[in-house]
Amino acid sequence: MSESIWITSRPEVTRSLWSPPRIVKAAWAAIVRCAVRRSAVARLRDLDGDALKDIGLARSEIEKAAYGLVTRPRETQAVSGS
Repeated sequence: MSESIWITSRPEVTRSLWSPPRIVKAAWAAIVRCAVRRSAVARLRDLDGDALKDIGLARSEIEKAAYGLVTRPRETQAVSGS
């Protein structure tokens, strides 16, 4: 004799994408990101030209660097054949 087992499942309850806690959390994260980037820009602007040159950055690239928009080619490393 075979028995059939019927499993009833409720649909998974999902949270709304626009719930107030999520909106507040996202807004706070955006404010923090903005403050961190502004702080990075201010610190980089305080550096002299030689220090910027040492880290491979031109004064005109400071804001781009703070926002992560400056891309540098990877340096090729010599592989030793030992």
